[in-house]
Amino acid sequence: MTVLSGKTGVGKTTFACEYSLDLAEQGVRTLWGSFEMPLPRICRTLLHQFAGEQLYLQTPMRVAAWASAFQHEIPMFFINTHGRPSEKEVFLTLEESVKRDAVEHVILDNLQFMMGCTGSQGIEDKFQRQDRFVERLRAFATDTGAHLTLVVHPRKVDSDQLLTISSLYGGGKIGQEADNILLVQEEVDTAVPKKYLQVVKNRYDGTVGKMDLHFNRSRMSFKPSSRSLEALPAASEAID
Repeated sequence: MTVLSGKTGVGKTTFACEYSLDLAEQGVRTLWGSFEMPLPRICRTLLHQFAGEQLYLQTPMRVAAWASAFQHEIPMFFINTHGRPSEKEVFLTLEESVKRDAVEHVILDNLQFMMGCTGSQGIEDKFQRQDRFVERLRAFATDTGAHLTLVVHPRKVDSDQLLTISSLYGGGKIGQEADNILLVQEEVDTAVPKKYLQVVKNRYDGTVGKMDLHFNRSRMSFKPSSRSLEALPAASEAID
């Protein structure tokens, strides 16, 4: 299980989209569950990153060609939640999707909104409830063999303070259960704000460190463009 965190507005969801897309392009069958951001927005971001160009500037035929290529090349599935599903419904959906579609990687964005969707647990302390929820997610990953990436909000900290494992919201259970912890960090006390991905926990390999992130807004991407439309089907074929 991998935990991804970062301050509000730092780009956690955008990074999670590209991270999941990169793995899916390598053939990893991926299930996306967005409990905070509307699913159409997640799909637009993924398609934008896949195309590597500003789709709103393109013709409908070109957008259709990119959408067709995504559908045929990317083994990605989506949880389309309606209303406020219960905890039982959430886990049932996850288990059925993994079995039906042979999913190998599940992205859940994010823990706090998932718990909000599953309703109140009466007098149960919110931290105890989160710990129990995380335990159940970990058990799901262990039982199904699917890797789970969980987006988690951090505690509130000063704008110039960097995050650590202890910054993760809730009790200590999430830090204990995670195999990997990735933090999207931003240093704002420099002339030019610097953003990077920091690996602060790596259970099996042990390697930790950081990698600079350079965001290209026109492509909604953190990596260089490497794709063109040359190999895509004709627009008329894509529309069919």
